[in-house]
Amino acid sequence: RDFRSRGVPIDCVGFQSHLGTSLASDYQANLQRFADLGVDVQITELDVMSGGNQANIFAGVTRACMNVSRCTGITTWGVRDCDSWRGSDNALLFECSGNKKAAYTSVLNALNAGPGITPSPTTPGPTTPGPTTPPPTTPPPTTPPPGPDGCTASVSLNSWTGGFVASVKVTAGSAGTNGWNVSVTLPGGASVTNTWSATASGSTGTVRFTNVNYNGRLGAGQVTEFGFQGTGSAAGVTPTCTAS
Repeated sequence: RDFRSRGVPIDCVGFQSHLGTSLASDYQANLQRFADLGVDVQITELDVMSGGNQANIFAGVTRACMNVSRCTGITTWGVRDCDSWRGSDNALLFECSGNKKAAYTSVLNALNAGPGITPSPTTPGPTTPGPTTPPPTTPPPTTPPPGPDGCTASVSLNSWTGGFVASVKVTAGSAGTNGWNVSVTLPGGASVTNTWSATASGSTGTVRFTNVNYNGRLGAGQVTEFGFQGTGSAAGVTPTCTAS
């Protein structure tokens, strides 16, 4: 508050969250305290020690951010357990093999249960209405059939006010793949903040995602999946896939 009153240009405060086996009861309240000062907040380094409560803590942090209107992003501090600086704590959302953990599912469920996904119904007025623009909805994923060569990609979005999570399926054509690249052009104002099971090049505009070492080689018709989280809106994005 003192810095803001003196005109210090603070726009956002990051919360490093290297958590153990419990989540502080005032975690959300602390996010809100900074938001009440007129700055955005982000959870910038999130990992949680493995154990019976790991999934619940990841979900609790996700809900806390979604409940604070100025919380604009969550960044996990790595993708797979073996990528984590915490070693044997197994503190991330994916096993070393790339398989999703219960913690991944708990985060996805928390995002799906959040506000802003399903638009409220509208009631027409008593007079003949003029043209209206329907509220944004989350379209079902479209999966084009794999071509004779190369690969195809389809996207499924989970969106809320100010952010989204995208799950992208990559399907190999009849020749299979040794590797793949998926390009996505984001709308203005949208930005990628986190990626799993792929490597991102860029964060705004046209973003290119490249396979990691365990999911690039696909047999004919085989499918793999990666995802990314972002701020803003990703409505209408159409991924394109190139095989190598």
